[in-house]
Amino acid sequence: MTEVFYYIQANLSCFLCLGLILYKINHSIDRQTSTVILRRLIIVLMTYFFTDSMWIFLDSGIVPVGHAAMIVSSIIPYVLIVCSSYFWFVYCEVLQRDKAMFTKKWMFIASIPIIVTLVLIVTASFTGLVFHFDENNHIHYGPFYAVLLLVPFGYMLYSSAKGFYKAFTQGRYLDHMVYLTIGIFPLIPIITGVLQAIFMYIPFMCYGASFSILMIYLTTLENLISMDSLTQVNNRNQMHKYLLRKMKNPSPNLSLYLMIIDIDHFRDINDSFGHMEGDRVLVRVANAMKDACIAHRNRFFVSRFGGDEFIVIAETEYKGEVNWLSEKIRSNVKLYNDKADVPYNLSVCVGIAEYDYANPVPIPSLIARADTDLYHKKHARA
Repeated sequence: MTEVFYYIQANLSCFLCLGLILYKINHSIDRQTSTVILRRLIIVLMTYFFTDSMWIFLDSGIVPVGHAAMIVSSIIPYVLIVCSSYFWFVYCEVLQRDKAMFTKKWMFIASIPIIVTLVLIVTASFTGLVFHFDENNHIHYGPFYAVLLLVPFGYMLYSSAKGFYKAFTQGRYLDHMVYLTIGIFPLIPIITGVLQAIFMYIPFMCYGASFSILMIYLTTLENLISMDSLTQVNNRNQMHKYLLRKMKNPSPNLSLYLMIIDIDHFRDINDSFGHMEGDRVLVRVANAMKDACIAHRNRFFVSRFGGDEFIVIAETEYKGEVNWLSEKIRSNVKLYNDKADVPYNLSVCVGIAEYDYANPVPIPSLIARADTDLYHKKHARA
């Protein structure tokens, strides 16, 4: 009786924890696809915690139940835990922006293992392939019981491996922690799920799943706080944190540069075509900069400084690489603008300042140096 009480108490605690996260999500203004899927994942897990509590209550024999009721109370938690692994897989694919995942063909292929597993679970009482109950309502595992573990774990291991890969190969500093979280935290439900399968009457699974959801939610929330909502690049505060870290921890054989990018005649575009078009200009320039910086992963940091100004923090082996990046940004802006087919020309000016580790200066002074270089270049072009 005591074990049953603690088992239900653990599920209830996790249920309330995820309920609080669900409440915060439902009352936020974030309506991205990833948030919608996370909400569904949380609902499935909360339902699992509830039905798992019902199962342990009935399995304990506190309340006598019939054979059919015991079968149903056992099948539902299995169905929910398998479905939650699929939602986690889809959520990770959305976060990683894998467009191939959302074709009808790939969605169908990806869902085949889950469909087969669900069929095995639902027909378990007739086939005995995964489990069956004897006349005393004791569960016995069938030859395909391993499928109930391998399929959910397979989805999560795939997401974990892909997350780790992107964390160390993608160039966007902003997404690094999200990818790393995707890599790390599927491992926690996997470990606790294995323990739950071995020690069926100890609620490892609810703690592992809740901890993973909490961490991915906090990481995503922190990422949103660090992002400029319009241009989807790092914001000013994140730039300061990144630059300060680079100033204190120089990379071997690399020099540190700050580049400030200013949009030419931005006020005229705003006045002539409206602020909505001005916003589209900012997004266009940000995309052009991200495209220019993507070639050197984790060495170029793109951020919005404010208004029509952006800052790139670059670590390079020689000054010529920074000059190349400056020209690449300028040519990309023109290319993106030509593709947009708008009735105005768009160009940017780039000021550059190198950070001297031997004679360190504060961040505002380094920005001022780049701003001075920007002013001189604008004056030379006038």
